[in-house]
Amino acid sequence: MTKSPVEVWLWLLLVMQPFNKKTHYILEQCGGDASEACRNIRDGKYNFLSDVERKNAESVRTKDVRELLDDCAENAVSVITLDSGEYPPLLRGIDNPPIVLFAAGSLDGLDDCVTLSAVGARNISEYGVKVAHRIIEPLAKLGVVITSGMAVGADAECHKSCLAAGGRTVGVLGCGILVNYPAENAELKRSIIKNGGAIISELLPRSRTFGEYFHIRNRIISGLSLGTLVIEAGHKSGSLLSANHALEQGREVFCVPPQDLFSTRYNGVVELLRKGASPVYGFTDILDKFSIYFQNEKYLKDRVAEFEKTLHEYKAPQKPRKKASKSDEAAEETSKESSSPELTEELLSSLEPRERDVLKLLSKAPSKIDDVIEKLGADYTEIAEVLTNLELSGYAVRGQDGVYTIT
Repeated sequence: MTKSPVEVWLWLLLVMQPFNKKTHYILEQCGGDASEACRNIRDGKYNFLSDVERKNAESVRTKDVRELLDDCAENAVSVITLDSGEYPPLLRGIDNPPIVLFAAGSLDGLDDCVTLSAVGARNISEYGVKVAHRIIEPLAKLGVVITSGMAVGADAECHKSCLAAGGRTVGVLGCGILVNYPAENAELKRSIIKNGGAIISELLPRSRTFGEYFHIRNRIISGLSLGTLVIEAGHKSGSLLSANHALEQGREVFCVPPQDLFSTRYNGVVELLRKGASPVYGFTDILDKFSIYFQNEKYLKDRVAEFEKTLHEYKAPQKPRKKASKSDEAAEETSKESSSPELTEELLSSLEPRERDVLKLLSKAPSKIDDVIEKLGADYTEIAEVLTNLELSGYAVRGQDGVYTIT
């Protein structure tokens, strides 16, 4: 792609307006040269332009571009063009990527990071909040960058979970970057920027929000990431749109199993799971899918210590030892039995009947979900929900090998 001055890209944006597929068609005809595209538009070479686009081409002047640049400079807003080195490579590869991103904060180095989008319902449940914190926080500690939509509810919880772990997060706005929407997230925006993340938008900086745009915006949320995690979603949820964008973009889609299989709150999640989305019972399920990226030496260089610290509870290292005698083996078995985690009556009485059954089973022997289902004669959905609840409550933990143990 030929490098063009930022003024050229802004003129193109003011004329064609954001998320216009015709802009990319013109750029393709010009070999990616934005300067040539602008000249051709001014010269009237494209008969498929709308009357509004033709009028814009006649009326937008250099002073309009300069005023826009000055407004951005006065408010510490970066202008990142499609041919800029700071433009996220994953996003550049989607269908109809933004030709300009307006950003507060920094997107530097995003191509060296594992990125995950996390979305969900605006009226997120207590279960959803728990899930967000238990999955997002350890991922953020490992350096995973979390992207979401800055909306109230699940989006905000995902951003907050990442920040709580000292992680880096990117918020994609459904309005211009200089518009305070939603107002209750103003402090969250400041925290994201302060912690090394960014707030971005493809809309002109002072553009107000409008309903239809949120659907269009979701392509950016998924496009920034290797995969999208859906925490909660009803049948007509915007989170489904993010997931569908992710599928179209060839990215992974993850879903948290519903707390209530028959609640309308989770209809969208059930639909995605039926279509083949990967169920997530803990953050290690996401690590398993992204393991190839975590093996990248450049990525892990500064994170190995934190990586091992976070995973030590899932897979304790085994010390080499000499072969034991039969008497030693017998003594070890006795020791294992006596050192099994204690399930007090107080603890058991606080659980649901099926949770007690599963926890007792795990106290005798760590097990995979299929083993639990077979031994208790229960169905998959019920046991998956129980194990998720036990893990979220801190009573059980799932290892990288899929084996559950009690804590």
